[in-house]
This record gives sequence, structure tokens and C-alpha cells, in this order.
Amino acid sequence: MEKEFVFQWHITDLCNLRCRHCYQDKFDATKDITIDIWKGILDSMVQSLKTRDYTGLSINITGGEPLISPLFFPIMEFLEELDFIREVNIITNGINLKALYPRLRLYKKLNYIKVSLEGPNPEVNDLIRGKENFEKVMCNITDMPERIVLMYTLTKFNYNKIEDMYKLGLSLGIKGLILERFIPLGVGRDMIEKTLGSEEWLYILKVIANLSNTDWINLLPFRAFFIDLQSKEVLGALCNLGDESMCLMPDGTVYPCRRLPISIGDLKVDDFADILDRLKTFRSGITKSLLKGRCHLCRINDCIGCRALAYAVTSDIYSEDTQCPKDICDRIS
Repeated sequence: MEKEFVFQWHITDLCNLRCRHCYQDKFDATKDITIDIWKGILDSMVQSLKTRDYTGLSINITGGEPLISPLFFPIMEFLEELDFIREVNIITNGINLKALYPRLRLYKKLNYIKVSLEGPNPEVNDLIRGKENFEKVMCNITDMPERIVLMYTLTKFNYNKIEDMYKLGLSLGIKGLILERFIPLGVGRDMIEKTLGSEEWLYILKVIANLSNTDWINLLPFRAFFIDLQSKEVLGALCNLGDESMCLMPDGTVYPCRRLPISIGDLKVDDFADILDRLKTFRSGITKSLLKGRCHLCRINDCIGCRALAYAVTSDIYSEDTQCPKDICDRIS
């Protein structure tokens, strides 16, 4: 049985936008470390994963804005050389994308280019990402549409625009659409009131259920969704806390999830084998017996709600997931 490790790598905090919902609160390169240090960290990761019978490594490179970082291309060159790397995806705001297509096409391990967009038109998107952002992104995603996935962060500003985003994606001929929920971190704390409630999340589940021809109740355990616009398939993402994923920050700090900024260690000084053990221990320490409110009583197997949302809103990792519409589901049943 194959066991793959997947992580989101924030190579820099440097960014050319100031989006209202951003998880960061600083936007410079002061935490960046050198490419030589990163090479040592990646080599150590690969060796530890091989020792523990992992079969491959997939990476999502992001920032800040990765495409403006001087680290980006040296990192991409290095990753091309590592046989253990299965695929590399880029998460970008798309502003600098068009000029870089000739270089990006050369990387055989580059799979998807995930471009952030918060709405199907300038009125919705630019409210979050800034004036004229929508038009700039539209101009920059036409060269490799089969590789483009739009990343859509759901807030009270835009949660009712999924069907319009779906139609936009089809018209552009892109690969797909990722739907994720806004978690109030960094500068995003200033719009905490725009965090989805259970009614809005229920609406979203019903829209996705309609697109995927399933019962929305079957979608309750999922934290995010990928809509493949080419195959018309909808895939749900479960919580991935544990020893098969992590978030790696620009200074080498490891979080169990980008939206759960609790340090597990620092790969500049910690052995990756120890980090794997800590990730596993962290997840095993979150059980229904310790969860509070509705999450404590929930009967959905293997679901622990969204610990990142609970922590961001209450500073208590064990508090209930207030976004979950399970109690609505029970009343309907």
C-alpha cells in the first residue's frame, strides 16, 4: 500500500498584494532562509520518509507570493533533481504568472498552478484582493488553462457565488476549482465577522451536492472540495492532521496545518523523523472524548470538526466547530 507525504511549503512571506482575508500579518522576506539550508532540509526529509516506507512526496509551493521570491526558481531546480518528489504544485496570486510561463513549462514535475480568486467578477473578487485584481488574473491564466486550478476561499462575501465560479471555470477551459473555508488569522482577523456560519456552510454543501449528484449529508465530514471541471468529478478533502502532511513556514517552522499555527518544531535544528513522530502524536491527542460541545457528541466516524477554525475563533483547539451544520441535519432527520 502506497503512503505519500504531502506538505504546503511557504517559501517566503514576501507578497505584492494585501488581501483582506490573508493569514499573514507581515509581508517581507525577513524570515527567509538560504537555498543551501533548504537543500539540507529536503535531503533529510527524503531520507527519513524512505526509512519509514513512504513512497513519495508531493509539494504545494506558496508564500506570500512565491513567484516574486528569489528562492523560487532555485527551489524548483532542486526539486526537479529529487527522484522521490512525485509532483509540485504552485499556489500563486497569478499577478506575475504570464511572463513566467516559458520557464514553468520546463519543469516536468510541475502539476497544477493554483491561482487564488475570490469571485466570478471584479465586484466580488476585488473587494478582497484589491482593485483591478480580477482583470489581471484573467489575463494571466490563459496560456496553460489545462494546468490552472482556481482557489476560492469562502466567506460571507462570496459563499453564494459557487455556481457562477463553476460557470466561469468552464468558460475558461481550466482544470478545476478548489473551495476552501476562510479561517480568521493574520490580517484576516479584522474580518472575523465574515467567517461562515453553519447556515452558510449548509448552503454550500447543498450546492456542491447538486453539482456532484449526491446527498449533501454525505458531504458533512469534508473540510474542502476540488471540482474537476474536465471530468465533472467532485472530490471532498478530509482533515489531514497527522504524519502524512504538514505546513512548512519560511523560517523552517512546522505547523500541523497552515490554518493551525501551533509549532511542532523547527527543521533548521530538529530531525525530520522527530517531526513525523510529533505530527502523529499531535493528531492522536485530538479525540472525541476531549472535544467540546456538539463535536464531543458527533457520531460521524473519524470526523473531529475543523480544529483550525475552533482554535482561531476561541483559542481552544478542543472547542466545537461552530460551522458544522450537523445539528441542522439531525433536526431535519
